[in-house]
Amino acid sequence: MADPHELSEMWRTLGRQLATFRKAAGHTQHELAPRINYGRSTIANVEIGRQHAPRSFWERCDQVLDTDGHLTRAYDRLQMLRHAPSPSARMAPHHRAMPGGQFDIEPPQEPDMQRRDLLTAIVAIASTGAIPAPTSLGSRLGDLDVRGMARRTARLRRLDNYLGGTDTLPLYEAEIRSTITALRTGTFSDSTGRALLSLLAEQAQLAGWAAFDGGNEHYAATLFTKSRSIAMEIGNQLLAANALALLAYQRASLGQPDLSAAEASRLPADARFHPTVRALLLERLAFTYAVAGLERKAGHALDEAHDALDQPIGDPAPDWAAWVDRDELRIMTGRVWSELRRPLRAVPELEETLDRFDDMYARDKALYSTWLASAYLDAGEAEQAAQVLMRSKRLCEGIASPRPAARISALRERLLPYRDVVPIAEALA
Repeated sequence: MADPHELSEMWRTLGRQLATFRKAAGHTQHELAPRINYGRSTIANVEIGRQHAPRSFWERCDQVLDTDGHLTRAYDRLQMLRHAPSPSARMAPHHRAMPGGQFDIEPPQEPDMQRRDLLTAIVAIASTGAIPAPTSLGSRLGDLDVRGMARRTARLRRLDNYLGGTDTLPLYEAEIRSTITALRTGTFSDSTGRALLSLLAEQAQLAGWAAFDGGNEHYAATLFTKSRSIAMEIGNQLLAANALALLAYQRASLGQPDLSAAEASRLPADARFHPTVRALLLERLAFTYAVAGLERKAGHALDEAHDALDQPIGDPAPDWAAWVDRDELRIMTGRVWSELRRPLRAVPELEETLDRFDDMYARDKALYSTWLASAYLDAGEAEQAAQVLMRSKRLCEGIASPRPAARISALRERLLPYRDVVPIAEALA
């Protein structure tokens, strides 16, 4: 059976997602109970992970809350993991000591690894302290093969622009499994092995982002941590720093800023790293500072990020950072000032940039718009905030990510004192 601790955490995560969707739909537990034919106490216990409800419960919640099957799919994945054999039973890896402390890891007997097995495989590779020794079971791999795998990962990364993490996570996990299989069964040179491990670290970050976007914070944090371990083993300072930045950004987004992790992701000022990478890490650092209420440090990090993008850019940025541009940095600047309750600085940055932001990127536009709505509220413009909130709600319909819904739910609470105003009442309906 799967690990009991992880299962408990996944039940709690599923319960928190239910609470988020319920609040976003404007229902109390008492109001939801008769609509799904379950008692209020059941809903309360499920939301805190104390009670495990059957599939029919989640199907009814999806129907009533109009979540496009999000909760039922999450329940089905949890059940699959619950009934899966343990990693030791399914994978049964046999390690043969190799010269220099390396290990040869035999491939699993079943190719269809579940999530826990996938993590075990990453741990096994990251804990060797060196590139896994090639075996004679697979084909000879070269740099061209790794570049082809990296291009495929890059193409799949683009799906994050249009889909929520619940939809993209299985695709990213499949890429990790493919790379792990290559590492275990292929033969390759030392440089090719390091390139494969760099790709694995990058794929783990991509899957971690999808897990975070899908509301599975525990799994996301584990993937970010394992990615950093692999990157550090092979001396890839950029990927190691990005893994820490992602972990810190996740915690800040959950209202739990981790200053030590965020500051540790900062690259040395005199190091020659790509300006886009530096800007990405600095803007995430600024966001952590903002959530922690450290205005001066947040502003300084933003200034450094803007300075980085002002530098001449020669070679292309790594694909995992290539999406950062001046508009992205302006949006983050507005979000930082919104977090710091500085609406006069936040509104111009967000309003102008979001006007150019294509509705095709629905999840991100819906999410970023909630910071604009929050800034309007801080400026005393409740009706403007309500209009932005309505646009956000429309944009995130059908998107398999609970993050916009959580932000919308929090904003609805802030708008309740103004519910006697007709436009605001319509937004709250």
